[in-house]
Amino acid sequence: MNNQLVYDQLISFGLDEIESTIYLHLLEFGPRTPLKLSREINLNRSKIYRYIEKMMDKSLIEETNDTWGKKLKASNPQNLQLFLAKKEAELKQRLHVLPDLINNLLHFSSSSKPVFEIKHYKGAEGLKQMLWNRLSAQDGVFLFGYQTMNEIIGRTFAEKIRAEHVERKVPIYELENVRDRGKYWYTDVPNWSKYYDAYYISPKLLKIRHYLSVFNDTVSVISWEKGEHVGIEINDSAFALMQKQIFWHFWDIAKKNYKK
Repeated sequence: MNNQLVYDQLISFGLDEIESTIYLHLLEFGPRTPLKLSREINLNRSKIYRYIEKMMDKSLIEETNDTWGKKLKASNPQNLQLFLAKKEAELKQRLHVLPDLINNLLHFSSSSKPVFEIKHYKGAEGLKQMLWNRLSAQDGVFLFGYQTMNEIIGRTFAEKIRAEHVERKVPIYELENVRDRGKYWYTDVPNWSKYYDAYYISPKLLKIRHYLSVFNDTVSVISWEKGEHVGIEINDSAFALMQKQIFWHFWDIAKKNYKK
């Protein structure tokens, strides 16, 4: 068995490095006293006792008695299901209180917002954040689309965002230079067509070379070609309104030229 592989799987499952080390060591070598365990994995006793308490709460280790007294042992690996169930319950609780928490935190925000604000984003994680920000749209996302989110951030995270659009009922309206209306080859998200609409517009009328979207008072521009992952958000109500007007002007043109 590849110990490193199992260790990495435990990390990805939600255990930290020390928890994974303790659990694998006890599973492989059997019950240990806290003192012996601390020596074998080279971790001081004060930390060992803190981790013992944490891992017992997670049902990952348990105490056992033999002729030499109390020892620690790894719980049955199937207890990881219980660990995951607890995490799922905690996540559901956090999601339940999240809307109220966000509203309460917004009261702490300064009431005097900048008239014109530009935010810069870099790297794949920055672009993921930009696309996630659009989920706050109150009246939809108006998109001058260039390729798909799959090319920008990878299909896995793109599908997660699409699923959130459906869950939150946030529609996307897209103008694009490709003729693929109604062909959702790039997604498997159920009910995507209910919250996504697009029209082709000839590049002779409007050549789209950047992924530009407008939502609320924000204009978002993303560039990811040639190995570069950068983007900006411009927060300004007047500028966003102008971009929306431009969008709807070309939307009407595209809709008139659409042929079934």
